[in-house]
Amino acid sequence: MIAGLVAFITIILIGLFVVEQKGERISSSFKLDLSVFKGKFLLFFIVMLVFTLGNSSDAFLILRARSVGVSESTIPIIIAMFNLFYALLSVPSGVLSDKIGRVNVIRLGWIIYAVTYLGFALAKLPWHIWVLYAIYGVYYSTTEGVAKSLVAHIVDDSNRGTAFGLYNASMGLLALPASFIAGYLWDKVSPAAPFYFGALCSIMAVVLITLFKIEKS
Repeated sequence: MIAGLVAFITIILIGLFVVEQKGERISSSFKLDLSVFKGKFLLFFIVMLVFTLGNSSDAFLILRARSVGVSESTIPIIIAMFNLFYALLSVPSGVLSDKIGRVNVIRLGWIIYAVTYLGFALAKLPWHIWVLYAIYGVYYSTTEGVAKSLVAHIVDDSNRGTAFGLYNASMGLLALPASFIAGYLWDKVSPAAPFYFGALCSIMAVVLITLFKIEKS
């Protein structure tokens, strides 16, 4: 109920105070232009597919927390702590990306992700989960907004909306097989296996984004 009320307030604020700058209208007809799949955007898209394949649903983090003895009543508090770290560090991460480059910050975030997932794989005690969720918030702060900023940076203005649509749609679609793989590994191998796989995919993405030299100077 509270979340719905907040969402309603944002609609009012947007309607009253947000004014979009009108650009030149090119065409009134809808046309999906896949020519955006080229150059640096295509390379970044491939890297993101590799990373996302190991980025299963965060529900597996909750399952892992329960498997090492974290109580159900404590999990919402841990998630709130994660969101606090994410919120507090998002702006500094954005500032850092302006100073050292978006790719460098994303690379840092993926390394943190790999370390965090290795931690979840090896976790034995409830306090381990507290620490790992805090570090996981750091990962989110370095990748969520910065990755979208990179997309805007490496595509032309005329294709930016299409690029964002394809990027978000593809990442969303790939979340299904990523979670299926994680679930299969959890059931057939061990609860630690999905996190080893996620860490491996993250390291592979770090190597690829380094080799591809994606960001414009």
